Amino acid sequence: MPPLHRSKILHEESKHLTNWLEFTEINYEDEAGQRRSWEAVHRRSRNEAAIIVAQLQPSGKYILVRQFRPPTGGYVLEFPAGLVDSGETPAEAALRELSEETGYQGVVRRVTEPMYSSPGMLGEACRFVFVDVDENLPTNKSPQPHSEPGEFLDVYVVEPSEISNLMKKKEMRTSHVDIKLFAYFKDLFPSSEE
Repeated sequence: MPPLHRSKILHEESKHLTNWLEFTEINYEDEAGQRRSWEAVHRRSRNEAAIIVAQLQPSGKYILVRQFRPPTGGYVLEFPAGLVDSGETPAEAALRELSEETGYQGVVRRVTEPMYSSPGMLGEACRFVFVDVDENLPTNKSPQPHSEPGEFLDVYVVEPSEISNLMKKKEMRTSHVDIKLFAYFKDLFPSSEE
């Protein structure tokens, strides 16, 4: 039986600002009509993120990146990704970020609706952007990344079946896996019980 009352936000108050983040207290009313509060983190810009699932055609290989992510204390294997700048569509942001991070050029096939990776804490919306990369184009034969200062990425182009073996390589032994990458290729990762 659905609740008689729907939860709703009453007020959001900024508690602390940093260069990039905003910590807020959200006052809301729950399904029982009870007033409650919740702490959350947002990007100050409130920009969405584009998660780029780039697949080479015709080989079917995927483009992945590994980079140091300070909050995890280590390197993370993930899909290329980036923020959607003001005035940009998620598709435009995905193509820009793919070029900056990996040097590859592609064509957007599909963009999902907004999704949330850690909704109990983060207000950041993410969209998956599926990109086809023609590996026969001259620009994609030896792509040159144009990373931003302080952004150091290792680019991997792999068959889906190679992902498990990639994680066993020496340089990957201390790497973490982004949950979005795991969810997409979940059947290719070994179980922790193995």
